[in-house]
Amino acid sequence: MKELTKNEYHKSVNRVVDYINQHLDEPVDLKTLAGIANISEFHFHRIFKAFVGESIGSYISRLKLEYAAGKLQLSGNTLSEIAEKTGYRSEFSLSKAFRKHFGINPSAFRNTETYFSSHFQQPNYDIPELNPEYMELQDRDLLYIRIISKYGSSSDYDKAWSKLLKYASLKNLLKADSEFIGLSFDDPNITASEKCRFYACISVDTPVDPEGEFGLQRIDGGKYAVFTLKGPYSGLNALYQAVYFHWLPRTNAELRHGMPFEKYLNNPDEVEPSDLITEVYLPVQ
Repeated sequence: MKELTKNEYHKSVNRVVDYINQHLDEPVDLKTLAGIANISEFHFHRIFKAFVGESIGSYISRLKLEYAAGKLQLSGNTLSEIAEKTGYRSEFSLSKAFRKHFGINPSAFRNTETYFSSHFQQPNYDIPELNPEYMELQDRDLLYIRIISKYGSSSDYDKAWSKLLKYASLKNLLKADSEFIGLSFDDPNITASEKCRFYACISVDTPVDPEGEFGLQRIDGGKYAVFTLKGPYSGLNALYQAVYFHWLPRTNAELRHGMPFEKYLNNPDEVEPSDLITEVYLPVQ
């Protein structure tokens, strides 16, 4: 594959993946996605699978079921409402697909003790006290590179961050106030570890055209609850679990539409893992 063509395909697939991420609560059809990619429907199937590792149909079906799982855990929506949001014809059709995928029915999954007690191992380190700071943020534009792999996989992450930093440096996008941000799209207790989606990002304050595997993402401004983790990145999963399943119910805080994100305040190449500082931003009302 010629490099120019490969870069164009990367850019097209990025557009499609970002569109799917933002429209999981709407019907998504192949014709629309092929149009977004500007690739014929016939070829789009093969190109998407080559770059993402799953067929487009399997990818959308899996994400919708994982989206439904998140709604079951974190919202009061009925199964009927969730079925409608995810494009299933009925509760029965959603329940059948859900059980086939997760091996458990939706009502049992909604019981966190039933599901997570068997799927989530308690950490052997302390979770920091959940006393967030509240901040009002402006919109942020991010240059990203996508990783589909186990969260924290050192080889994949090191390679991706290295490529992103090199590209940003060549384009003169690195500034003294550049922020290093991570977007985690999946719950590793729900999504198979090798299929977890992560965007390694650098904030940009000048217009950038997407190029090849480097895309653009915007974080909406607004109110955020900010939690600080001091220690290795491996503690992030436990922090998220504590925030969603302990802090949220206890405080009655309301989530708003928006993407949670992580901001890395120091460099893992320069400090010990125990001295790493990560801020987790959760969009709230």
